[in-house]
Amino acid sequence: MEIYCDESRQDLLYNKKSITDTNRYIFIGGVMINSNDKGIIETKINDLKKKYNLSVSYEVKWSKVTKRLLKLYMEIIDVYISFNIEFRCICIDSSKVNLHKYHEDNPELGFYKFYYQLLNNWILKENEYYIYTDKIYDDFEELQKLKECLNNSHHFKCVKDITEIDSEKNVLLQLEDILMGIVAYKVNLGNRGISKVKLKLVSYFEEKLGREILPTFKSSKKFNLFKIRI
Repeated sequence: MEIYCDESRQDLLYNKKSITDTNRYIFIGGVMINSNDKGIIETKINDLKKKYNLSVSYEVKWSKVTKRLLKLYMEIIDVYISFNIEFRCICIDSSKVNLHKYHEDNPELGFYKFYYQLLNNWILKENEYYIYTDKIYDDFEELQKLKECLNNSHHFKCVKDITEIDSEKNVLLQLEDILMGIVAYKVNLGNRGISKVKLKLVSYFEEKLGREILPTFKSSKKFNLFKIRI
């Protein structure tokens, strides 16, 4: 199995002055796929880029959602819905994170602890996992500590590798960025978002998913959203 992870608004861990009613939650998420499906999913997304006259090297991402490309992003959501792709995301109330008390005044340490919470409750001992993260802090040692912590839990060394990669060159990280962007927009802003295009994409996602973007049961697989209690 392969997991592609990314994060949103992680600066709120240490930049408390940026916290507002509409910029409050930090998100860490990932998409999980079977390695055998990787090629066809990548091809589907790259074919969609070409369909809309974009180069396959063009990075699709939440910050690039525009009216002109709205249908492209809708079709990318269709790829997520159609294939056996799991999306999991944790939501952290940044106003309640106490770095001094719980994380040794180290935002990086706190960040990786939350990453552990995302992954530890997702992976199963009977599978092997290769985990890819977007470039975060460029700290190989911390990634290896995360790997060791996961394997020393109850997973019997099922995490074979955790590697940083460049989202500009990986469409699965790009897919994850779009899905997490949708969730972050809805949770942080509700219906107060000023971008009509992004609100349309949020609505389309909820329609295709068949449910509103709200916290799910722990056992939910296709779409799983969990709010961390602090």
